[in-house]
Amino acid sequence: MIIWNMAIGSAFAWEIAKLLGSKHPYLAPLSVILCQQTTFNRTVQLSLQRIVGTILGILLTVLIATHIQLNGWFLGLLLLLGAYCTKWLNLDIKVLHQVALTILFVFVFEEHSKSYALDRMKDTSIGIIIAIVLQFFSFRFINWKKSSA
Repeated sequence: MIIWNMAIGSAFAWEIAKLLGSKHPYLAPLSVILCQQTTFNRTVQLSLQRIVGTILGILLTVLIATHIQLNGWFLGLLLLLGAYCTKWLNLDIKVLHQVALTILFVFVFEEHSKSYALDRMKDTSIGIIIAIVLQFFSFRFINWKKSSA
């Protein structure tokens, strides 16, 4: 079922992101793929961690990166700041990974495409919603099949 959810969810996520004007529609299926887990609860938990990490990473990067030069030293400092913010907020290691990835990608891509940070937030949300909805219906379908057997 997870294979079908990833395939169908990714297709829908891409098309919805494009329909909503994204210049980076690949970010929506990325969230579908990363958030699909074997249970509904795990999917929701990972989705929440992904969205929190994405929001934190975007906020830190957009607030600071516009005032600094794009180079490895400042990237390292942003990652250090993001990691300490995540630790200070007592967030999970999975959130830390999302913060770090978001900082990296927003730091690099926002310079080339001013809509990247907004697209990342919007498309991540689209992918997460689709992952959760598909997992919810899959969970219901599997339970229905078991009870009717």
